[in-house]
Amino acid sequence: MRGNVKAAVEAALFVATRPLTLEELARGLRFPEDEVYAALEGIAAELEAGGKPYRLVRKGGGYILELREEYADLVRPFAPGGDIPEPVLRTLALIAYRGPIKQAEVVRIRGQRAYAHVKDLVKRGFVRARKEGATKILEVTEEFLEYFGLESPKDFRAPRD
Repeated sequence: MRGNVKAAVEAALFVATRPLTLEELARGLRFPEDEVYAALEGIAAELEAGGKPYRLVRKGGGYILELREEYADLVRPFAPGGDIPEPVLRTLALIAYRGPIKQAEVVRIRGQRAYAHVKDLVKRGFVRARKEGATKILEVTEEFLEYFGLESPKDFRAPRD
């Protein structure tokens, strides 16, 4: 394996906002898949042995560097979106899980403060609101999916009857 393959793979994972597949890494970095796979194994082993605050994980069909839980609360104020209050996150979870969902239904479940939560989530780019009659239809955006390392809303939605 060429020496710069591992560094290139780690750099790609470092800047990625979503999991990257083996194929994406190999194609984008122009290295053979077997070399990229060996680099991924080496990176994972080094991160485990080195006691780093992050690790390499498989998620959503790809690989991503993920912060270890014990550091999450410590660095939350520095993370994009890390300043989202818990009630707003709960409203976001409802929209993500049940969406597309009428804003009136979100307000019925979460209360009147949900109007402000939705406004905040739209401003942050995590939720899209389109007018339908007297209410709005709410659903998560691609930015939301990328931020949380998901490929599709199907990764977390409730099954429909």
